[in-house]
Parts: sequence; C-alpha cells; structure tokens
Amino acid sequence: MSFRETILNEALILFEQKGIQNTSTEALLEALDISRGTLHEIATSRKDLVQRCIAHSLHVRQAVAESVVEEAENPMEALLQLLQFSVEEVYSFSPVFVQDLRDFYPRSWSRLELFMRQLAQDYMLPLLTQCMKEGYLQQDLRPEIVVRVLLNLLQGLLNPQLFPSLAFEYQELFKGVIVYYLRGCATTTGQALLEEYSYKPMAV
Repeated sequence: MSFRETILNEALILFEQKGIQNTSTEALLEALDISRGTLHEIATSRKDLVQRCIAHSLHVRQAVAESVVEEAENPMEALLQLLQFSVEEVYSFSPVFVQDLRDFYPRSWSRLELFMRQLAQDYMLPLLTQCMKEGYLQQDLRPEIVVRVLLNLLQGLLNPQLFPSLAFEYQELFKGVIVYYLRGCATTTGQALLEEYSYKPMAV
C-alpha cells in the first residue's frame, strides 16, 4: 500500500469512527501525523478528501470480492464470506458517519450505495444461482428476489433506530440477519454448511 493509500485508509477509519463533521482538520493532521501541506497534496478540500477516501475504499472492497470468489471452496462459502464482509463494513460505520455522508456528501453516499447494488448484481446474484445449481439452496427460489432481500437487510443495519451503534455484537448481527434468513432458503446440504460456517471465528 502506498503512502497516499495509507493516508486515505486511515482518514476513512477516523471518519467512520468519529464522524466526518466531528473530525477537525487539526485532529485529522495529528492522527495521521502529516502536515497540512501533505494533506493538501492528497486532497484539495474536505469534500475532495471524503470522495477520495470512499473511492479508495471501494477499490479495496472490489479486490476483496474478487479474491473471495476465486479462493472459496464452493459458491455457498463465497456468498457467506461476501455477506460477512459486508456486515463487517457496515458494523464499522458509526451512525454519525452515515448521517454525515447522507447530509453533507451525497455524491459519496450515492457512490457507496451504487457499489452495494453492483456487488449484489455482479457477485451475489451469480453465486446464488450457482448455489441453487449445486444443491445448496432450494430450486424454486428467484435469485433476483433473494438478492434484493439481502441488500435490504444490509441497508437496514445502517438505520440507527433499528440497530443502535454497538447495541448488538457483530456475530449476533451476522447470524441473526444473514445466516438465519439463508437457512430458510437452504437445502439440507446448505443448512449443514451454514451451521458449520456460523461457528467459525469472525474477524470483528
């Protein structure tokens, strides 16, 4: 990772934890241990910095998605890993960060929403279809409907009224929101894999 990428990554983590508007330029410079001039070389304004942080983050997520699909042992495992990664990302967002993006940086928020839809269309939909072909999911499912439900579930995690920050543990969210839903769609083979996967140690 280059110096510029490191700064963008660390700045985004800070924004995600404390909120964008709550993070002053001085606090940002201190946390990143860089000068104002160095920051200006990376981004010409706060809005530019946020846009670059989001763009870099989406580039990283795209690479993770491709790696997951390539390395997973089967399509069900790949689907679960992608969904787990998505829940992990949502879990790291503070409510104030989400609200700041929606209120003050709508372009960046729209880009994030578009990426989630593309992730669902380009990766989750083919994986769901393959899971049905290989007998992990029931044959009478409409993959397009399942994808929309999963996307809606992930978006629902960003609602602080439904899921207040840190009110639930990450593993509880993943099992309660994702695993239990997929269990109802799965065959006996798929349910066994879900049960095994849900007990694996998680990153957060």
